[in-house]
Amino acid sequence: MQEHALNLLVLSHAYVVPHLKRECERQLLERGLITTDNVVDIFQLALSCDAPRLSLFCHRFMLKHFKAISSTQGWEAMKKSHPVLEKQILKSLNDEDIRKKERMRKINEREVYMQLYEAMEALVHICKDGCQTCDKVLKKDQTPCKYAACKGLELLIRHFAGCKMRVSSGCIHCKRMWQVLELHSRLCADSDVCRVPLCRNFKQRRRRQKKKDEIKWRILVRKIVRSKSISGMPFFSLECS
Repeated sequence: MQEHALNLLVLSHAYVVPHLKRECERQLLERGLITTDNVVDIFQLALSCDAPRLSLFCHRFMLKHFKAISSTQGWEAMKKSHPVLEKQILKSLNDEDIRKKERMRKINEREVYMQLYEAMEALVHICKDGCQTCDKVLKKDQTPCKYAACKGLELLIRHFAGCKMRVSSGCIHCKRMWQVLELHSRLCADSDVCRVPLCRNFKQRRRRQKKKDEIKWRILVRKIVRSKSISGMPFFSLECS
């Protein structure tokens, strides 16, 4: 039946034989009969025969292998006979490209938010426990610190503690540490027992903050929490944002 699947598809549509039509579609889809050379012709035939499952498969196949398909005789013939259909496929190709870029943007954005959250975890780890392994020679029974941001944060904290310029004089490192501390305070569930420096001070400072800045911080906190799905976990809480 495989070699006659296309002819039988046309006949089953013309004479309204649904079960034969479904079987022809199944043969074409599951037997690997659709290739870059014939997909354009099969796509047009599927549209003519009202075979949505087959036409959808062909449409996706063309988007996935467009570079190879666009140089086939079938594509050139369709451009001449059905220019509107060609424009629709090209539009679909462009829309798919936009969707891919948007997906990648969201993935990259989520990765940044996850890194920020992990940095907040590392900050709590440093201030609460004191990292015993970061930037030190490990003993036999010790394992490396699990927080990738630990070493960088420790260096930033040391700089912040001894810097003479500070934020007011424009030190970019101190400004970054200031932002880290403020972000922590907005994620911290209980500033009364928190060991991170200035946690309570930042919570009180928020009352005097401009509404525009407050909105920006709230959006950032919600995105970080959502990216990690951490509501209710130790140290941090969405309720404190």
